[in-house]
This record gives sequence, C-alpha cells and structure tokens, in this order.
Amino acid sequence: MPTSNRQQSPKKKLLDQYARFSAMGMQMGAVIFVCIYSGMKLDEYLHWEFPVFTLAGSFIGVAGAIYSVIRQLGKNQ
Repeated sequence: MPTSNRQQSPKKKLLDQYARFSAMGMQMGAVIFVCIYSGMKLDEYLHWEFPVFTLAGSFIGVAGAIYSVIRQLGKNQ
C-alpha cells in the first residue's frame, strides 16, 4: 500500500492515538490476566498453601506489560 505525504486531519490523528492507546491498555490487561490465571492454576495443581506462582505471575505480568508499552511507545514516536 503506497503511503502519501498528506497530513492527517487533527480529528483523524486524535482518533488514531485514542485507538492505539486503548489497544495498549487492553493488551496490558490481557497479559496481566493470563500470567495471574496461570499462576493460580499452577498453585492449585501443586496444592501449595502459599500462592507462590500467583504472586510470581502477577509480578511477571506487570513487568512484561510495562516493558511492552515502553517498547511500543518508543517505536511509534
């Protein structure tokens, strides 16, 4: 698809930014949810009293989501 040098209208640019940041938020939520859910299921499977994998999954999920957002913000500027 050829790209043109035309400037986008301010409304279109604002809508594109809104869609991009909304998608980042949904992606962050999905990553955190999957990591925590996986940790919960692993803790259930191993019958551990203290939720080690749930806590580890939450930290890994949050760190991974933040890393992903920082990487996407750096790429899009």
